[in-house]
Amino acid sequence: MRKSIVFSAILVGLSFLNFAHAAEESIKLKKSCIRDYPQVSGQTDPELLGIYSQVCDKKNASNKNDLLAQAAMRFHQLGQNMNALYLANNLKQQNVRGNMLTDVIFLSSVSIANSSLKEMRNNEMRYLSEDVTYPPAKEFADAIKASVPAPTMHSNSKAITDESIKSQSRSSRSNVASSNTKRTTKTTSKPRSTTPAATPKPAAAANKSSTNPFESLK
Repeated sequence: MRKSIVFSAILVGLSFLNFAHAAEESIKLKKSCIRDYPQVSGQTDPELLGIYSQVCDKKNASNKNDLLAQAAMRFHQLGQNMNALYLANNLKQQNVRGNMLTDVIFLSSVSIANSSLKEMRNNEMRYLSEDVTYPPAKEFADAIKASVPAPTMHSNSKAITDESIKSQSRSSRSNVASSNTKRTTKTTSKPRSTTPAATPKPAAAANKSSTNPFESLK
């Protein structure tokens, strides 16, 4: 049973490799296409070759610029950022505009800048220079902060607002507690008198006048 499973897995793997190899071999660009677009010379990526095969097809003449923009994005996805920038800039010089081209230029430029920064920090062991490389880097970082997507900005603002409300609530509770403590201290600070009030003495009884004239002789 195990041998059967292993054998089936091998057959599936071989079939996939043969299919991929056949797909690569099935896309062969004409020499005239390579001559018109020398950037595709030596490329082996099936998707990129498929895009250029459509570019060179006269049936797609009206859609050629869109296809070339897709090719520029594919160059970037393959890590060939210089090829991506070269193709995108050529299209812009021909007054071709579009969001995809802008994205290609942005993404490829960021990748190149990031790669250069890693080279500077990891291999050359140095920082950005204060007068040459740091100012444009800071300007770019500030531009990125100003271009944060709206939902993210709303979430950040809401978080800040919520935190401010919580802080104010904590402050209010603290002030109330402090006020209550002061009133309690003020009330209890007065010692209560424990001396009992003096009991008033009863008034002396009035001497009764005697009517007996011989009272003093007794």
